Amino acid sequence: MKGQNKPVVLSVANQKGGVGKTTTAVNLSVALAQNKKRVILVDLDAQSNSSSLFCPKEIEALSSIHSVFQNKKNLSELLQETRIEGLKIVVAHRQLAELEATLAGSPDGFFRLQDSLKTDGIQDEQTGLPFDFIILDCPPNLGLITVNSFISSDFLLIPLQAAKFSMDGLMAILDTLRSIQKRFHASIQVLGALFTMYDHRTVISQAIVDSIKEYIPVFQTRISRSVLVEEAHLTGQTICEYRKKSKTAQDYFHFTKEVIDGIV
Repeated sequence: MKGQNKPVVLSVANQKGGVGKTTTAVNLSVALAQNKKRVILVDLDAQSNSSSLFCPKEIEALSSIHSVFQNKKNLSELLQETRIEGLKIVVAHRQLAELEATLAGSPDGFFRLQDSLKTDGIQDEQTGLPFDFIILDCPPNLGLITVNSFISSDFLLIPLQAAKFSMDGLMAILDTLRSIQKRFHASIQVLGALFTMYDHRTVISQAIVDSIKEYIPVFQTRISRSVLVEEAHLTGQTICEYRKKSKTAQDYFHFTKEVIDGIV
C-alpha cells in the first residue's frame, strides 16, 4: 500500500451516464471492506445515488461533502457510519449542482477537496487505524468537482460499456487528465478501464475492448449485465450484499482483487 498512514485515493469517473460508475464505486467500496480494508466512500454526485444506498434519509448540506467545497471543512469531520464494517461514507447533497460558479471564482477552487484530505489523522474511530482507501464517486461530467477529484487522487478508474461511443468518451477523459497533470502537476495515473454490463457473446464487445487497450490498461475482469443489480438497488443494497454468489457480484469481487493487486 502507498504508505502506512496515507490512504490510496481513487477516482471513479466517466462523464457519460449509464455506464455503471456509481454501481462500480459502491461495490468496489463494499468489496474492499469485505477484504478487511478500511474504506471511505465519498459521493461527489449531486444525484446522491451512492449516498442513498447507505443513508436513505437526506443529510443536511453542512454535514455533506458540500461543506468541503463551500465551507472548507475537513473530510474527517463528515464521516458517516454505514452498515458495512470498515466502510464509512461522506454523503452528497443536491446543492453540489450549484457549486461550479463558486469554485470557478475562487483562487483555491481546484484544490478544496485535496486540502480536505491533507489533514493528518483521518482514522477509523473504532480501531484508531488509518484508512486504506478513499473512493471518490465523481459526477457524470468533467466540471470543477471532477477536476478537484482528479487533483486529489492517486489513481483513476474508468468504467466503460463496450459500445460504439466509448472511445469518444475515453478520449475526453484522457484529454482532461493530461491537462490536469500538466497544469497542476497532479500525480494521478490511470489504473485502468473496467467494462461493465458486458456481453461476452458479441464480437463487437471484444473488438471495443481491444481498441481501448491501445490507450490505457484494461482490467481482465468484465462485469456481467444482470437485472439483479437494479433489484439490489431497489432494496437499498449493493449487489455484493444482495446476492453475493451471483455472477455479477463475483465479477466485482474478482475486480476488487485486481485493484488491490494493482496498487499494493
